Amino acid sequence: METYSNKHYPVREGLGLITIKGMLARSAGLYPYKTALQIRRGSDFYKVTYKDLKERTEQLASGLSKKGIKHGDKVAIIGENCPEWVESYIAVASIGAILVPLDTQLKSQEVRHILTDSEAVALIASNNFKEVVDEAINKLHSLKHVFSMNNLSSLYEPPEPKTLKRQVQLDDLAAVIYTSGTTGQSKGVMLSNRNIMSDVDSCYQVFHYDHHDIFISVLPLHHTFEATAGMLVPLYVGATITYAQSLKSRDIINDIRDSQSTMMVGVPLLFEKMYQGIMRAVKEKPLLTRMAFSTSNGIVKSIKSLTGKRAGGKLFHSLREKAGLSSLRLFVSGGAALNIEVGRGFETLGFEIIQGYGLTESSPVLTINTIDNPDHASVGAPITCVELKILEPDANGIGEIAAKGPNVMLGYYKNPKATEAVIRDGWLLTGDLGYIDKRGCLFITGRAKNLIVSAAGKNIYPEEIEAQLLNSPFVAEVLVIGEKNPQTDREEVHAMIYPNYEAFDEYALKHRITLDTAQIEKMLKDEVKHQCGHLADYKRVKHFSVREEEFPKTTTRKIKRYLFVGKKVNV
Repeated sequence: METYSNKHYPVREGLGLITIKGMLARSAGLYPYKTALQIRRGSDFYKVTYKDLKERTEQLASGLSKKGIKHGDKVAIIGENCPEWVESYIAVASIGAILVPLDTQLKSQEVRHILTDSEAVALIASNNFKEVVDEAINKLHSLKHVFSMNNLSSLYEPPEPKTLKRQVQLDDLAAVIYTSGTTGQSKGVMLSNRNIMSDVDSCYQVFHYDHHDIFISVLPLHHTFEATAGMLVPLYVGATITYAQSLKSRDIINDIRDSQSTMMVGVPLLFEKMYQGIMRAVKEKPLLTRMAFSTSNGIVKSIKSLTGKRAGGKLFHSLREKAGLSSLRLFVSGGAALNIEVGRGFETLGFEIIQGYGLTESSPVLTINTIDNPDHASVGAPITCVELKILEPDANGIGEIAAKGPNVMLGYYKNPKATEAVIRDGWLLTGDLGYIDKRGCLFITGRAKNLIVSAAGKNIYPEEIEAQLLNSPFVAEVLVIGEKNPQTDREEVHAMIYPNYEAFDEYALKHRITLDTAQIEKMLKDEVKHQCGHLADYKRVKHFSVREEEFPKTTTRKIKRYLFVGKKVNV
């Protein structure tokens, strides 16, 4: 069976594998007075230099040690994105203790379960989560310490001589990360220093950034994608990280503009909303401005089609400047599939946007698109430390994606059975379906567990249908599943739709009518038929249900598929 590695993308030499603690020491030695972390507090940015960060993590590590935290102990952390979160992460890693990041959206009983299952002896918590924490730790005798993230300096102690304590090794366990997946089953992913830092070094090799870059951090730090790509990747080269003051679009744009951020790591939903915001602002401009935009848009697309060159950088410079985004040179999308039209739309406007693919179990990055000529339908080629192969490919080359490399997890914490189910002969079975083209680029077609098989034995990938339905302005969110017809006992394509009620309101206002539930369902029925007209007959939606509320999601904005039921509307 053919395996694929990075043979097609230009790479640069890595900086070498080093522990998380060693990484910060190196960057602090090279760029001591450069800003490592900054966040708006009041009207100005509160800044932490690399020298400051190194000294604080060393003092905090020493203080934790004197409180009895030792090599191999589990230390949980819960808090909003801020410099103190980073300081806590690196300090825990520096003494060889094991970090257990907690999702800030978890309820108290979920926090308690993770603290119990991980056998955490300490918790570092922000005051913003005091109520959840207090309830979670009530009479939890296994937890010996609770430290305030808002007052870390009270723990500072002079660093102990290196000769008196065991030095952290690359193969030491660094983190146990409990996945908040779409299946409802949470497992503790064990990642070593080697797992995490081989992923960081490989990312450095395949796309270009350096100490001059300023990252804007928006995604929650407890998630592996942000912890690796949004925190460790920039710290690895001495770049600056700006923490967004909130998730409001206006605040993010203000922070980008005022910090002159150059790079942004995000999930597709974030970029989709940004793109929609830009296009909505264009629609509100006077007629002549809209016409000029349309003309420039056409010119950029024609030049790209005829020459392969991108002219949006020059033609839309003014638009990017007015949007407060002119300093950004690269968007990196991950966590889910990026809408192809959004990727192409940003590219037309002169933004560089690439997407990658990975899992928490792979630290997380497995593939990334090339910046020079991204294929927005693909998630790119493997990073330098990764090999891929497609298991049991069908006639179209589609099969389960398997990955191998030093970034693949050690296993699931205290769960050998689950580990054996996904790691075979060193290969991680991702559960995702896809194919690899002649260039070595990976294309994701769906999840193996989500696959719908038609009565004729045809494979149907829900994600493809969902992407098509989302082209309708009246569909805000959609989930496609297989549902058995009780009369025929055959699996049929069913769609659960959360309508774009704002679009329906605009339609009603424009046509001076009032829409009731029945009329909205009728319009949705027509939209579903229209959008499915672009699909093969066997892929088309047979019936759908309408939701009144948004779908519950994970912190990376993935819909939790296992939760849903709905009223059928036959198409």
